[in-house]
Amino acid sequence: MTVSAFTINELMEILVVKAGLPRSAVTDDPSATLSDVDLDSLAHLQVRAEIEDRYGIELGEEYANANFGELVRLVNEGLSEHAR
Repeated sequence: MTVSAFTINELMEILVVKAGLPRSAVTDDPSATLSDVDLDSLAHLQVRAEIEDRYGIELGEEYANANFGELVRLVNEGLSEHAR
């Protein structure tokens, strides 16, 4: 089974649609965080729930402090595990 890689672009789309990130604040900087784009802890919960529901994975506690690049890696690791 081939699993498509989760990308920072997909993450940004989730942030725009589910967490209210203005399109003008979209970034491809993997070191950026939710705080850097002025999203609060509620947005954090919304994003986590959307990713877990959409991709059928469970994000661990390390998600809480992850920057965007780390989050993409965590999702891809979860997708890889889920595909096994």
